[in-house]
Amino acid sequence: MWKWKLIAMLGFAVGIGGAGWGYAQQRKATGFFELRVYTAQPGKRDALAARFANRTAAIYARHGITNVGYWIPQESDQELGISAENTFIYIRGYPSKEERDKRLQAAHSDPEFAEVVTQQERNPETRLIVKAHNIDMVPHGGHSAITIGK
Repeated sequence: MWKWKLIAMLGFAVGIGGAGWGYAQQRKATGFFELRVYTAQPGKRDALAARFANRTAAIYARHGITNVGYWIPQESDQELGISAENTFIYIRGYPSKEERDKRLQAAHSDPEFAEVVTQQERNPETRLIVKAHNIDMVPHGGHSAITIGK
């Protein structure tokens, strides 16, 4: 009888240990994300979205920045400052906040970024962006369906 109790206790201990290990692994989910909300010049939202899709995304990817996704709101929300006509939203991902700082500095120092974004935004005739908001985010409880490369 004591053999069965020993085996049951051993099984219980292994199960608790496995569950604890699994939970600890979930908590190690990494990632640092930015929610970017842009207000485009009137009538320029689609041009801004195209610039991201055709040029900016590749520059960011080259510098290890994960382009999580791009969104066009389907309805306006004045309280949030979202205009269905002029708002462009996207999320970028990084392994950590420190890596974000390094990778953005490298991307913004890239000659192609200067050509594609900086020069265009400095010129009032070609500027696409009125304002941009940035919200730094981390996965809640370490859970994220998105994997960020190192």
